[in-house]
Amino acid sequence: MLVIAIFIAFVFVGDAISVGIAAMVEPFSQFWSLLVFLMLFVGVFAIAWKSAVYVTERYLLRAQ
Repeated sequence: MLVIAIFIAFVFVGDAISVGIAAMVEPFSQFWSLLVFLMLFVGVFAIAWKSAVYVTERYLLRAQ
């Protein structure tokens, strides 16, 4: 259950960063802004899951 909470936190932060990057690209091209956001949005899930598992195993399960 703890790993899911950490995953959600990482996704929230990663998606906020993705929105910021897409907003910086938007003045140049709305089309590319959407593509950049979608690529980052999908990538955030893979990175967030691996990061959440790593943090949970390395720091939280070891402490118990």
